[in-house]
Amino acid sequence: MEAQDDPRFLKGIEEFNQGLFFECHETLEEIWLEDHSETRAFYQGIIQIAAGYFKLEQGVPAGAIKLWRTGLAKIEPFGPVFFGVNISSLIEAVKGHLTELETDQQNASLTLRPPTIHLIC
Repeated sequence: MEAQDDPRFLKGIEEFNQGLFFECHETLEEIWLEDHSETRAFYQGIIQIAAGYFKLEQGVPAGAIKLWRTGLAKIEPFGPVFFGVNISSLIEAVKGHLTELETDQQNASLTLRPPTIHLIC
């Protein structure tokens, strides 16, 4: 079975898109723990980006910044599309939020809308 056909992978992407970032982290972590290939970093990157949005919801912008930076570094080598995920659009959206939050941690966290992970079939 291809990773993009794994029900847990699709569930994790759906959870991310619904703003269920903690749940996304938990779901994708199951796959990450089993995967011992080079794609492990891809899962970890998505997990860290989701965790960053969760931190932002908790009012910890510094945690969001740190997690987004590490998550972006992990998924960038997999672009522009990997396992059906439009990595390029995700990177662009998260980098925009990162810049905005780094510029104004107090006000940016109130206006940021999390991105959607787009699947390309």
